[in-house]
Amino acid sequence: MTDSNSKKKQEWLRPYITFFGAIFISLIVLLGIVLTLLYHRVFAFIPSDTAAITLRVVTDNTLLVLGILFIPAVVTAGFLTRNIMKNRRMKERLELDEHFIKTVNDSIFIHSLDGNCIYTNKPDEKNDDYTRDELTSLNDQALKDCVYDELIKPRIKGIIETGEATFESDYLRRGKAAVTVEVNSRVIESGHENSILSVVRDVTERKRTEEELRQSSQKIQRAMNGTIISMASLAEVRDPYTAGHQQRVTKLATAIARELGLSEEQIEGIGVAGTLHDIGKISVPSEILSKPGKLRKSEFDLVKDHAEIGYGLLKTIEFSQPIAQIVLQHHERMDGSGYPNGLPGEKILIEARIMAVADVIESMSSHRPYRPAFSIEKALLEIILKRGVLYDPEVVDACVRLFNEKGFAFN
Repeated sequence: MTDSNSKKKQEWLRPYITFFGAIFISLIVLLGIVLTLLYHRVFAFIPSDTAAITLRVVTDNTLLVLGILFIPAVVTAGFLTRNIMKNRRMKERLELDEHFIKTVNDSIFIHSLDGNCIYTNKPDEKNDDYTRDELTSLNDQALKDCVYDELIKPRIKGIIETGEATFESDYLRRGKAAVTVEVNSRVIESGHENSILSVVRDVTERKRTEEELRQSSQKIQRAMNGTIISMASLAEVRDPYTAGHQQRVTKLATAIARELGLSEEQIEGIGVAGTLHDIGKISVPSEILSKPGKLRKSEFDLVKDHAEIGYGLLKTIEFSQPIAQIVLQHHERMDGSGYPNGLPGEKILIEARIMAVADVIESMSSHRPYRPAFSIEKALLEIILKRGVLYDPEVVDACVRLFNEKGFAFN
């Protein structure tokens, strides 16, 4: 603490010491200039007696002369002090910057525009690297990939044209594993000439972490996909007549989504929602699901509950897409006659509107306990006749194109 206070005191006194010292020096210099002018310029043109008297007067009134010279001395001292302190601060800043530059882990290079290296912050850290002769004996590519300087030189022209460049390369070291480096180069103004500043950073650890995260993400995705398939199988176990229904709906729904130009994220969401859209049927008694005759109203109401039950099962899972909402809305209709909430038109998610059309086509074209399967043509006719009433017109048009023009088939 004492050393710190002493240092602060010195820093505080330094400008004042410099200022008063500059005043003293300025007074001496100015007085010397005055005496020199008197002796060499004035006394040469006046009689010797007069010169002697003048010199005696000046000598006897030294304090008065110094007082007269004090004002220009103060002005001169202020100017000198300001420049001295400015240069001192600049020197300290440069020393500090140089210290930081030398201690950073990154390697920094400055090249002239003709490719000559004019600065590097780590000129001596080559002990573990291959020599240029050893690299040449390996191959030309090794020479380019093993010396930082040689990573930058071949790209000088491109850096000058674009103003900057970022690239990665492998860096070989003697007796050590290769590292991956990232090079960021840009043209900078240096004095009256432009130069190229390059920062070379070891990104091996970052790359390793990214790869580990990628593999971890893949594992999580595989686990999620397995869970989704298992959940979807629960509904199909209860209703053997709809085995494969959710997969076929998913196939058609994702094809319609691509035909409409939806994003890959939306298509992925439709795929998950399609696989799970009937998960709520696990709450419906199996005798109702497999009943060969027409359902009573109370029985049909139980079946209709599957959309809300499916939503309840999925709403707490953090999917990247609104899976639970798609499942909830896949029986809504454009005119508001659907269930469970009677949503009309644009209030229904586009993914749910796609799911509705795919669900109807697959259901009509598949066998059910209470009726035989209809042809694809009849199923398409159903959505065409209800186009704009129950089903989204664009979705219907895309579905029809898939079957009639692009040869789509469930199997």
